[in-house]
Amino acid sequence: MMTESIRNKEALPNLQTDKKDPVVTLQYLPVGLFGETVAISALSIEWRQATLLFGAAPGIPVVIGIIAIAIFILLTVLYLLKIIKYPSSVKNELSHPVFGNFAGTFFISAILIATIIVPFSLSIGRVIWLAGTAGGVGFMYLLTVRMFNGNIDILNAVPPILIPGLVVLNAATSGVGMHFGSWGKEADLILFSFGIIPVFSLFIIILYRLMHRETIDAFLQPTLLLMSAPFEVSFLAYVSQFKTIDTFASAIFFFGLLVFVIVFFKVFKKGFPFMISWWAASFSLGALANASLEYDIVGHDPLVKDIAAFLLIASSIMTAITFYCTMRRHFSGKLLHP
Repeated sequence: MMTESIRNKEALPNLQTDKKDPVVTLQYLPVGLFGETVAISALSIEWRQATLLFGAAPGIPVVIGIIAIAIFILLTVLYLLKIIKYPSSVKNELSHPVFGNFAGTFFISAILIATIIVPFSLSIGRVIWLAGTAGGVGFMYLLTVRMFNGNIDILNAVPPILIPGLVVLNAATSGVGMHFGSWGKEADLILFSFGIIPVFSLFIIILYRLMHRETIDAFLQPTLLLMSAPFEVSFLAYVSQFKTIDTFASAIFFFGLLVFVIVFFKVFKKGFPFMISWWAASFSLGALANASLEYDIVGHDPLVKDIAAFLLIASSIMTAITFYCTMRRHFSGKLLHP
């Protein structure tokens, strides 16, 4: 039922793990863990940009990219095993009005990994991009239809519902690098239009929910940083299409930066515990860093160059800390819940 609220704990996927039984643990592997590969892939792309802007060593993005690809393959295999062994668990997760949106992180991961692979094999990169984009558009279509069915609880209007739109915006951004020619340019423009209107519209709805309803669950609080992603990813998609920094591009970039700064200090206060949802924050910071790097590469703005350098370092530190905490919880048998 779409009217079920995120407050209904029985509707949530079981986020606990049991290190004594890895087969049982597999049942609780969430699709949202692909947010890990989204963030690490984004970091690889950041450092590729940094080689152009700051002269960073070209081996850095390659190493980070290999790590992202390895984790993506591992998670894909594990989730396929979950689908085979526990189909009812997968069905419950993907049909959930909030957590089902996290399936989009799989498609974003594939799209970003295609971008990482293109310099080494354009053909393989194109195949992965096409698969990720086709799946992402289908995913967005299904969730859009679900919204038009109505009876959606306003309490479920939380930042993860932005993910389907972010999938197609990422596809529009990276599509330029696939070099499909004139029809590819048209496809990228279509993807851009598919993504930008929904994410801006949903941003307003989520803001209304945050202003007029109760505070969201602690597990979802790090996803509040996704509120900046519609503006930064839209900026990247827009600049990739038009190759210029105009007033509109500057406006959405700086507003996204403002949203990120406000939300970051609201969420990450002293004593805030690690949760797997930190990966949403890492990806959002990565999107902001990538946008700032692209802003200076295209616009040659000295102020933004300083911002880009700071955000690159901050994104690297945030991703490293989140990865370390994730591995520590994995080996302690408490990966997915405090």
